[in-house]
Amino acid sequence: MNKLFVFSLMAYITVSTWGFERRTPVVQVYEQTKNVVVNVSGKQLRETTGFDWSDPFGGSLFGPKYRETVVLGSGFVVHQAGYIITNAHVVADTQEIKVTFNDGKEYPAQVISADTSKDIAFLKLESDKKFPYIHLGRSDDLMVGETVIAIGNPFGYQNTVTAGVISAVARDIQVSDDFWLRGLIQTDAAINRGNSGGPLLNINGELIGITTAVRPDAQNIGFAIPVDTIADNLTQMLMPERLRRVQLGLEMGRMKSLAQLTGLEVRDVVKDSPAQKQGIKKGDIILKLDGEPVTSFLDFFVKMIDKQIGEPISIDYVRPSSTQVLSAKIEMLSRPLPNGKALVREFFQMDISPLNEALAKQFGFDKAYPVLIVTGTIESGGAQQAGLAPGDLILEINGSTIGTLEDLSLLMEKVNPGDTVQMRVLRISRRGMMQMQRQYVVELKAVKDGSVKRKPTPGAI
Repeated sequence: MNKLFVFSLMAYITVSTWGFERRTPVVQVYEQTKNVVVNVSGKQLRETTGFDWSDPFGGSLFGPKYRETVVLGSGFVVHQAGYIITNAHVVADTQEIKVTFNDGKEYPAQVISADTSKDIAFLKLESDKKFPYIHLGRSDDLMVGETVIAIGNPFGYQNTVTAGVISAVARDIQVSDDFWLRGLIQTDAAINRGNSGGPLLNINGELIGITTAVRPDAQNIGFAIPVDTIADNLTQMLMPERLRRVQLGLEMGRMKSLAQLTGLEVRDVVKDSPAQKQGIKKGDIILKLDGEPVTSFLDFFVKMIDKQIGEPISIDYVRPSSTQVLSAKIEMLSRPLPNGKALVREFFQMDISPLNEALAKQFGFDKAYPVLIVTGTIESGGAQQAGLAPGDLILEINGSTIGTLEDLSLLMEKVNPGDTVQMRVLRISRRGMMQMQRQYVVELKAVKDGSVKRKPTPGAI
């Protein structure tokens, strides 16, 4: 009998008896990742107006009141130490954040860093256990038409799986009047309310994006932030210098291989920083931290989050010009506060001091208050051109309340030459027995010539 005929007959009998393989790549990806995708929930206070028939005895009939609203979204574990990525809008202004896993276990969580302009948030579970986590892929080689899988919690239906293809890449969408998300992945995998913050995966189960938005007026059009964008943003969001008042001096890139070695590339080293003083250079590849291999760029940041000021960090690394493993020990140093008073004088040509008893008496106030007062302006300087004068009280800088020199220093630390700064000013004047109070918003440019413009806000307070 013909061997080809026999083989074909056996294949037919096998398929007819057992059927086709049902464990498709989509099934396999779900089985790999179902225990790392989570439900993120919390409470928000939202202002409502008018009469609330569900609570007829609460609040004013016509005045504003606040209702506690439950918010739901998705997220996923990206590090075994219990770190979660989700969308920033899922946790914005949210209290009592809770993360629920597929098995029903629930953990409280706190926001480590969030960037609303990128719609990315990084959370930490309040637990010491080790968690399964999702592996990061890449998004610079995505193919239009390739299969993708989205897992999330649309409308509270936990661990819902949808599959589709990549419809397009590098899409820009307008989320609101002044907010755009750019360079997104477009997919026809069903994404609904509650999917926000969930993973978009390739058929290898690797993260290629985070689902973030849908077109409510269209079907089968959803969007995800590419994983490379997420990684680039997190390297900025999680820098020790940004999270805490410390000096380290390392800017990290992505994982990179050199010969048989794989580690985390040093993107840059800050001049005169602890890292530079210990000999680490741009382009070096970090292999181990405190003796533990580096397997992801997140390993570095997670290690830094737990490090105390002055605690040494042991780093094993190689230089691209050689495969010899080098070692260094670096200590994070405390970053001193800048002199806020000096920066205000340099940038805006005015002097500011706390309103103590002596200044209160000098400027006619009843007593000292926790507020900063203008004590002098330099002729033709920026503050004077803006109309500021001795005796004015500085209430806010760039929307943040200030009451102490420490507040001033923290805010002025973020101001660079050429920046425009908004100051909310309170001026109290007397006319006979009458006392008048008025607020002004003043814009000052942080340059020595003091280019400014004045915006009065009418009305007494």
